[in-house]
Amino acid sequence: MPDYTTKLLLMNLKAEMNFLPDFCSVRMLLVVFFLAELLAFLLTLAADTSALGFLSEFGIRSLLALWIALMSAAALCWLGKRLARGSDFFAGLAAFSIIQLISVLVCWLVVDALPKANLLLPLVSPAHKTEFYWRTVGISSLVSLAVLRYLFVLHQWQRQVEAQAAASLDALQARMRPHFLFNSLNTIASLTRIQPGLAEELIEDLAELIRASMRVDQARLISVDEEIKLVNLYLAIEFHRLDERLKVSWDIDDLPRDALLPPLSLQPVVENAVYHGVEPDPKGGEIVIRGAWGLGGIVLSVRNTLPPEGAYRQRKGNQVAMDNLAARIAGCFAGNGHVKRYRKEGSYYVDIMIPYQIKS
Repeated sequence: MPDYTTKLLLMNLKAEMNFLPDFCSVRMLLVVFFLAELLAFLLTLAADTSALGFLSEFGIRSLLALWIALMSAAALCWLGKRLARGSDFFAGLAAFSIIQLISVLVCWLVVDALPKANLLLPLVSPAHKTEFYWRTVGISSLVSLAVLRYLFVLHQWQRQVEAQAAASLDALQARMRPHFLFNSLNTIASLTRIQPGLAEELIEDLAELIRASMRVDQARLISVDEEIKLVNLYLAIEFHRLDERLKVSWDIDDLPRDALLPPLSLQPVVENAVYHGVEPDPKGGEIVIRGAWGLGGIVLSVRNTLPPEGAYRQRKGNQVAMDNLAARIAGCFAGNGHVKRYRKEGSYYVDIMIPYQIKS
């Protein structure tokens, strides 16, 4: 199974092999436009105001800067996929060369081609043409080097942050696997002496659960359908142990089964409901699992009845599993996923809210 979340956490690494951004995007074009205008304004402020006046000189420099900037952005947009196949050095050198070639082309249009065709008034006297070329290319070189350097450093920093986030998610996920495994083994161990036949059946169910979990072990995101299968395998173990005391109902008809979430997200919530809601109650309890899909994304809700006050609790909860789950949900979806826990009308609720994502 392909590791979809690695691609998610690294923000589509295949499309971002080097540090150059997507110059085809409207956002990047607006940035280029703003930088060109800012450069023209600063150059006009730094220069001696001629007889043309500040606004006229700013307009000329603004036009020149915009031609160079937008034509360079268009060229880098057109060559983006080709540049992405090379190394950072190749992409940077190619981008720098393209910008300088376009700078020379714009200078030629402004100084020679357009004035000769009577499409533009002469802006530079013949005696200053060479100086104009060198000055424009020099400024273009310094600005493009500074921008490319900034983009490279920003890209390296983003990759480092994303790698650290991926490592943190791996560590959190690694904690979840032994958590449910050890609890299942404790359940089987408690039945070994008093009900050896039932303990043997539970071992077989646990083996099937482990095989199923290993199939999704390397993925950071799995489909809702796969997670539901894990939950059902786990519940099969608890049905053997608790029998009629455990009642489970599902309401997931409106839930898209192809939606993605971290593995072992729903299972520990159901496990928590069994251990702290159903098991301590002498009469047993009920667990209701609901799923819905709306404009805000996917909501998975687990509700369990609470035992009476003073009921003996065999297991002590330290909420580590729930805290880890909340951290994983938030990390996998860049802060757009949340886990909410609360009590209401004699029941305990855990709501998992995540954006709707599917495999690309």
